[in-house]
Amino acid sequence: MGFKTYSENDIYQKAISEQWSGKGTSEDPFIIESSHSFPHQTLLKDSALFILVKNCTFKYLALKRCKHVRFEGCVFAVLQLLKCSEIIITNCTFKMRLDLITSHDSYIRDSLIPFLRFGKSYKNHFKACTITQIANHFSRANIFEDINTPMQDFNNIMSETPYKYYLRHIGFIGGGVISLISAFSLSFNSYSDLIYWSLIPGLFVMAFVFFVSATAIFYDYKKMARYPDNQIKEKI
Repeated sequence: MGFKTYSENDIYQKAISEQWSGKGTSEDPFIIESSHSFPHQTLLKDSALFILVKNCTFKYLALKRCKHVRFEGCVFAVLQLLKCSEIIITNCTFKMRLDLITSHDSYIRDSLIPFLRFGKSYKNHFKACTITQIANHFSRANIFEDINTPMQDFNNIMSETPYKYYLRHIGFIGGGVISLISAFSLSFNSYSDLIYWSLIPGLFVMAFVFFVSATAIFYDYKKMARYPDNQIKEKI
């Protein structure tokens, strides 16, 4: 089955046509079950409907600018939450990874997560989950409670340290400066070889990419610096 995109209106119309249980409200959410014809590769976007997804299997599911979605007993190869909030995930299994990108105020409990990719996300709560590996890019103010993980150093799931931030930032700036110097050096020398002249545009492009990357890292760090560190809560 191919990739399918649903907006809030598409979801509402599908709920009516397939006679889903519920009304899409907080008191009576739409209920999606494995018996419904929901694609295994799906993008839900711009939805504030209250939806409960139960015992479904997805190869790839992405939620973009969504909230009020709850998953119970589902299996995912990949689940991506992009700019989402108030998502609840309970007793779910991930075969590959869970992505939280600029998402906040979500709750993940009793779930198996081989790889958590975590970018600029805050105020999310993980409880009683098994998490094998975490890649954190400036995510802060998150709570990890009763987490089962093979990692010995819990700093691997803490916020980006200032040392790592400055090291990467200086590295990109240094790469941009070196690329510019090399480009200007070739420009002012009288090389007749076309190979040298073909390198000049590439060096200017490299310099541009390095400086843009440095600016992006600086912006991300400043944006997330106002939030406190992640919290690790272990079993008592």
